[in-house]
Amino acid sequence: MSSNAELAGRRSRSVTPGALSVHPIYPVKAQGSYVWDADGKKYLDFSTGIAVMNVGHSHPKVLDAVKAQIDEFQHLCFAVGMNPTYIELAEKLQQIAPGPSEKKVFLANSGAEAVENAVKIARVATGRQGIVSFTHAFHGRTHMALSLTGKADPYKKGFAPRAAEVYRALYPYHYRNPWGAKTPEETGLRALDALIDLVKTTIGESEVAAFLIEPVAGEGGFIPAPESFLKGLREYSRSIGALWIDDEVQAGMGRTGEWFAVDHYGLEPDLVASAKALSSGFPLSAVIGTREVMDKISPSMVGTTFGGNPAGCAAALATIEVIESEGLLQRARVIGEKLTELLTGLQQELPQIGEVRGLGAMVGVELINEDGSPHATAADAIIEAALEDGMIGLSCGTYGNVMRLLPPLNLSDAELEEGAAILSRAFHQVLGRQPALV
Repeated sequence: MSSNAELAGRRSRSVTPGALSVHPIYPVKAQGSYVWDADGKKYLDFSTGIAVMNVGHSHPKVLDAVKAQIDEFQHLCFAVGMNPTYIELAEKLQQIAPGPSEKKVFLANSGAEAVENAVKIARVATGRQGIVSFTHAFHGRTHMALSLTGKADPYKKGFAPRAAEVYRALYPYHYRNPWGAKTPEETGLRALDALIDLVKTTIGESEVAAFLIEPVAGEGGFIPAPESFLKGLREYSRSIGALWIDDEVQAGMGRTGEWFAVDHYGLEPDLVASAKALSSGFPLSAVIGTREVMDKISPSMVGTTFGGNPAGCAAALATIEVIESEGLLQRARVIGEKLTELLTGLQQELPQIGEVRGLGAMVGVELINEDGSPHATAADAIIEAALEDGMIGLSCGTYGNVMRLLPPLNLSDAELEEGAAILSRAFHQVLGRQPALV
């Protein structure tokens, strides 16, 4: 078997440097909460493939469902003939989608495709063109998706011209809000006022097809939007005849302790984009919309060769069944509470920890300098220290100063304690104090 070093050499000769890998490891095996690299080193995985492996790696129910499906039928293309698993998954997504309205579903391959198709549907359904997204947003890397994304480098730099009729409003980022607001709810109200002013003065209310937002900004720094903002956005979009597109690609499928993050607020978007954990690593995404909206598009207006592939649908159906049968929504909440307790304890010792935030098992740690400005190197240094100690983690944030924690939702108590010990050692090692005995 090839080693990490040998694979690194082969990679340098055959793979573009534009395709970044954060960690210099080459995984060859994964099971449950752990990953093994080509040198045989074992890692506790607190990245889960960027919120993909919510039910852990190689879950037997998921693998058995995929194996059974491909033994029977691999692919024809839904546009040619309708595989029953597509319909079965659509019915299941109707059941778990946020809000009481009747839903319909379109399946694609990736989060970016789900976002792009949601935008297309919104434009047809409203007869308008304007799409309002937000600062600190990440919606994907395809042309429309990168145009909607908030961070220039590396996602947008050099890729021009970008899509037209895309506008950007301020995300309600309480920790760095520009109004001096004292509470998240006040920040939400201030951001809502700014959004409404932007629409009225710069875009025109009659021009807006949809507002597109992540209820927890993912790549932007694991920033939950205040309830006041999301409720106000829901009301305002309806009042001007625009739609609300909810990007749940990273926050959905149980990650926050509900099926979708907006479920925490009891809100119903018009369209939901889902991907990542939907199918436990098999390419699949979904646009879930109200029947009223989804029935506005005509046959062949949306489509994809591989979207709704039978194996991906089988994986998704099994993933949903595992989340339900193993009580992983509740487990996500427990994991989030314990991680938050650990990290807020570290915050009392380490002033470089500016804020601990998130929903459920989607926890972010913002790292700061003495003056409160973003610490440009601490997050990556902590992640590197944790990797040496046997944990895979990731950073995020518009300023690159947030450590994000995305453990499997079926993480055991013993694995959680192991992760807590590694995190404590890594934070103290980088930020300058010795940890208490764990």
